[in-house]
Amino acid sequence: MSLLDFFFSPKKTNGLIKYFGLENWWFSEFSTEERRYITETFQPLGSSSELLTTGDLSYTSQTAVGLLLDLAGCFSKEKDRPIAYKFMKKTEELNETKGSVLDLHFYYGQKIALYYKDRESPGCLEKAIEACKKQIELAEKAAKSFRRQYKDSPLPSHKGYQQLAIILEKQGKFDETIELCRRSQKQGWTGDWAKRIERCCKKANRA
Repeated sequence: MSLLDFFFSPKKTNGLIKYFGLENWWFSEFSTEERRYITETFQPLGSSSELLTTGDLSYTSQTAVGLLLDLAGCFSKEKDRPIAYKFMKKTEELNETKGSVLDLHFYYGQKIALYYKDRESPGCLEKAIEACKKQIELAEKAAKSFRRQYKDSPLPSHKGYQQLAIILEKQGKFDETIELCRRSQKQGWTGDWAKRIERCCKKANRA
């Protein structure tokens, strides 16, 4: 924090940041310039970016984890990823204390997306793969939660299964890719599993 931040920045805010008790973190983690950029750039689906720091909220169906993941996704472009990783770090802290299975599921999905974009940087591909495996470990529990909350809807796509299948296929690990796709297919996650299995079977036979 700069001296300018210390002397001239207000230490109170409203909106979603206040509602979720994120005020101290908001002011300590981001500079005045960063906070201004975030509030000007954030465009939540179906609502105004002003809700982030303005208004006296009494209720929202959104969770703190959901808000932070939305923010991380909004700042996933290359120039903004240092900001996105700050949101992800805070999300991880919250998940350790009060995150649900679906909170963790979506957290790992966003972590995969961010680190895979930075896959050319040292260690980032490995972190993306690790996040894929962590999300896959939760897959059966997440599927049950989805089915409880969205009884009349099919399971959505699964970032962990999809991204790891792509990585394994690119690495020429066709048998592992096929096994992974069949596992996801059996659990009911939406995806082009049959096509990928057929393609990898052909590649494995030619190898």
